[in-house]
Amino acid sequence: MLRYHMSVVTRDQGLKRSIKRLTTATGATADFAADTALNPTRPINLAIYDARSEAPDRRFLSQVPKSAHIIYIVAGEDLAKRVQLFEDMRVTSLFCYDERFDDDEFISSATKALHGEIFGLQKYFPWGVTTFSMVVKNYEEKGRAIEIMMRYAQMAGVRGPVRDRIQLVADELMMNALYHAPVDPRGQEKYRGMTQKQLAQLPEVNPIQVQYGCSGRYFGIAVRDGGGSLHRPRALEYLVRARTGAQMEQKASGAGLGLISVLHSVSKLVFNLAPGYSTEVIGLFDMDLFARGKVGARSLHLFTTSASAASGADADDEDDAETRVEAPRAPAVRRAGAGAWFLAALLGAAVAALSTAYYFKRLRNAGAPRAAQQAAQPPTLTFSTEPKDSEIRVNGHLVDADVALAIPPEADTLDITVSRDGYRPWSRTLSASSLAGSERIFVALERAR
Repeated sequence: MLRYHMSVVTRDQGLKRSIKRLTTATGATADFAADTALNPTRPINLAIYDARSEAPDRRFLSQVPKSAHIIYIVAGEDLAKRVQLFEDMRVTSLFCYDERFDDDEFISSATKALHGEIFGLQKYFPWGVTTFSMVVKNYEEKGRAIEIMMRYAQMAGVRGPVRDRIQLVADELMMNALYHAPVDPRGQEKYRGMTQKQLAQLPEVNPIQVQYGCSGRYFGIAVRDGGGSLHRPRALEYLVRARTGAQMEQKASGAGLGLISVLHSVSKLVFNLAPGYSTEVIGLFDMDLFARGKVGARSLHLFTTSASAASGADADDEDDAETRVEAPRAPAVRRAGAGAWFLAALLGAAVAALSTAYYFKRLRNAGAPRAAQQAAQPPTLTFSTEPKDSEIRVNGHLVDADVALAIPPEADTLDITVSRDGYRPWSRTLSASSLAGSERIFVALERAR
């Protein structure tokens, strides 16, 4: 059954038809109105308001529950001017609607607003598109990551001017995640006051995940940290500054630095926020629009969720027939150590199988001999699964979830299987020699069809 209900306010018959045919794809029913007299007989989960000709009035805003979310449709040239609509905590998205309505983006954004599962670049690509991930933990690795991404973009047929924009956005997002997002116990930026040269000399900082891919129409990049220091009011402050062209903070302290150039370079910009847990920023580049000279953000999204929701702690989600590809539970991740949340399948396909695994590793010191590391502390492997009662076996032996499993020195390979009735099993073989320190694997099984 359809679980959610939308209320759509528009006089545009074309927009009405576009949204109407997509409602069931989001698991929702919908009412349509030409004015702000919403249907009082149905609880509203998501309200969509056509704000191209007039701003939402008090009548509309008063009828939308505090627990619901709002998507606004705006004119393309008005996007930057309307960012203050995000001051309403219910607002998740500003969509441009002029010559083309992006069905896939609408489905993704509406589903994120309704379900609360916000993280992941894959949500913006069709099923089957391979995305790749890299772990970056210092300035030198940032440069190498950008170089790898640019090679991939060239192989994907991305034109030179678009590659330049991708490079600019990748550099800005990674700099912010590496050096401006980390905070101390008082909430102050850890590296505040340091010059770029000083930042470049830091041997290692909290690792970040960089994910990228190309669907043929879109090139996407997602940068995610494991701290979650960016809160919605601060993100809105950055957007307002970018809108007004106000002077951004200096490089030594500017987590919002460069957002003006980012907004002018991407086609779609997405903030996924789980305060205290993780922050992800996604930039999407529409190569068809770029080819026609249409440059700059055509949609903005600002999603916020709690750490428990981001970690998949909501038991109600087990009833949903969709694959979970989110991070493991926040408390378990923090026990594993700072930065242990991130995906470390370096250049590996993030969705290479129907059932998905996220690998979380604390990278070892590359300069230390492996024998010395093993002597000091044997590597451990911890599993988390969705559903939580899945059966986990390593080399045929049953193991418990969320319990560190010590890897014996004599082990060569680890044959891992995760299964549960009603779900497709997942399996993988890992080389024991590739494991070091505390490592975590999170497996999300897909329901059998």
